Amino acid sequence: MPDAPRLFVHVGLQKTGTSYLQAALLRSRADLASQGLDLVPPTKRQSFELMVVIRDKYEARRDPVSDRRILERFTAQLERAPGSRAVFSQESLAAAGPGQITRLLRASGGREVHVVATVRDLARQLPSSWQEQVKAGGTTAFRPYLRRLQSLERSRSGRHPWIHLDPPAVLSRWAERVGPDRVHVVTVPPWDGPRTLLLERFGAVLGVDPARLEPEEHWSNASLGFAQAELLRRINLELPEEVHRRYVYSDVVKQSFGAQVLGTQERRRIRVPEEFRAWCEEVTERQVAELESAGYQVVGSLKDLKCPESAFGAGDGEPTEHEVATASVSALATMLGARGRAVASRRTGRIGVASRWRRMIRRLVSRKRPDVRATASARGRRHGP
Repeated sequence: MPDAPRLFVHVGLQKTGTSYLQAALLRSRADLASQGLDLVPPTKRQSFELMVVIRDKYEARRDPVSDRRILERFTAQLERAPGSRAVFSQESLAAAGPGQITRLLRASGGREVHVVATVRDLARQLPSSWQEQVKAGGTTAFRPYLRRLQSLERSRSGRHPWIHLDPPAVLSRWAERVGPDRVHVVTVPPWDGPRTLLLERFGAVLGVDPARLEPEEHWSNASLGFAQAELLRRINLELPEEVHRRYVYSDVVKQSFGAQVLGTQERRRIRVPEEFRAWCEEVTERQVAELESAGYQVVGSLKDLKCPESAFGAGDGEPTEHEVATASVSALATMLGARGRAVASRRTGRIGVASRWRRMIRRLVSRKRPDVRATASARGRRHGP
C-alpha cells in the first residue's frame, strides 16, 4: 500500500525567519511543484484566512458559512494537489490549542501531517517579541514587557505572548496529536552564520533542493532600531482608537510609517538588559533539555539555542531623549520629502493647459481644419491643365 501524501504544517515560531521562508516558498511555487511539493493554500492571503478560522480569531467579523467554505476550500486544494507533499506555513499556528489543532487535522483529509517548527535562541527572541507587539500597536516599554514575560514563564500559563517563546510547550500540543516522530525542529543559525543556512535546513525537511529556491534579497519584516521602536511605542500612546483598528493600523502605521519610514533609518540594536541574563540562560537550559528528551527530529543543532554573549548589553540603556528626537526629526524629514517630491512631480511651475484638455483641443481643431492636400487636388481638377 503506497504511503499517504504528506502535509507539512510550519507553525512558526514568530520571529524565527518565517517571513523569509514564506517569501521563498511563494517566489518558488512553480519550481517546488516540479519537485513534488505543493504550496497549500497557494497565497499568503488564503493562508492567513485559514489560520483565522483554525484559531477562532476576530470572531465578530466572521460568519459560520464563510468559515466552513474556507475549511472546505483547503480540503479541496489538498485533494487536487498533484504532488506527494504539500506545505502550509503560518506562524500564528504556534499558539493553537488542542481543539484548534484537531480542526486543522480534520480539514487535512487523509494527509499524513508533519509539524515543522523553526526555533531561535531566547536572547534574540526577546527584543523581537517586544518589537512585534509595538508594531501591532502595543504601548508597553521594553523592561516592563520583559518582566511580564518572566511572570508568564514562571507561572507556566502558556498564555500569549510567552507561548510564542516556549517551543517545548508549543510542540507538546502538536505531538500529542501527530506523534513526536512527525515533529521537526529546525534551529535558526547564529546571527553570523551563512545567510541561506536556515533555508537549506528548512528545505531538507520538506525534501526539496534549497539551491532551487528563490529567497528575498532583503529579509521582509526587518527589525527596527531601539530608538525607532521606542518612538513608535510613544506614537501608539497618542493615536486615536479608530487608527488602532487592525486593518487601519497595519496599512497606515505598521507598513507606511514603521517599515517605509522608521525601517530605513540607521539603527542601534536592541539588547537584553544584563539583569535578565541569568533568567534567559536558565530558561534556555530547561527548554533545550525538554526538546532533547521529546524524541523530535532536529535539523541543525540545539546548541544554536544557546544565548549569545552579544545579545546582552551591560552598557546599553534605554534610548535617550536625544536619540528619540533624532529619529523623530528624521522621520518627519522623510515623510515631508516624499510628499514634496510627489507634489513637485505634478507641478512643473509652468502655467499651461492640462494634457487631457490639450488632447481635446487638438481633436476639435483637427476636425475643423480643412485637409490641405485634398483642397489643393480639388483646385487642380477645377482649373485643369
